[in-house]
Amino acid sequence: MKATLYSVPWTRPQLTEELSEAISIIGDNIWKEASIHYIAEREIKIKAKKSPPKGMQRQLNEVLVNRFREKGWYSDSGYFFKNRTWIRITFRHQMSLGSDILDALKVCKIEGMELAVILAADRETLNIISPNDAAAIVSFEKLQNEVLSLNGAMDIPLVIGKLSQLTSASDDISNELLKDRPRDTTIPTLH
Repeated sequence: MKATLYSVPWTRPQLTEELSEAISIIGDNIWKEASIHYIAEREIKIKAKKSPPKGMQRQLNEVLVNRFREKGWYSDSGYFFKNRTWIRITFRHQMSLGSDILDALKVCKIEGMELAVILAADRETLNIISPNDAAAIVSFEKLQNEVLSLNGAMDIPLVIGKLSQLTSASDDISNELLKDRPRDTTIPTLH
């Protein structure tokens, strides 16, 4: 995926070597690998007459965790840190946006991180990752609006970033990703 970074209005933090490494990790065929895993899982579930995955957030998260860990990063629940750089890569529900920002505040103020980074996919990319839920997931546009509203209230060394598709999978996989994915129409029952 491609990560485009933006500084926030209240600071121009020093970018770290770790952030450069993270951008390189994110740009190293993450999209293509996650797409392939998504399609493989989808085909297996369909053949087994089970519900296929509707979004590919899980596959993106798995590939990111594996890649970051290979480079010596600590990772847990969608965040990564190495030395004094903390990064949140979010494909979570928009209700989590406040907790992502609060986590950035805590790691800087309490844990002594020198740089906090929050990355989110833009809406166009979310429409491919999870077309049914794209409006409910934290998008870069929502992240940007929320962070801009905090000018004057925050003072941490924060950078935000927009994730977008950088590489493409094969035409077959790209076409599969763009197919309609039906919404759940059942109501779960309690057992």
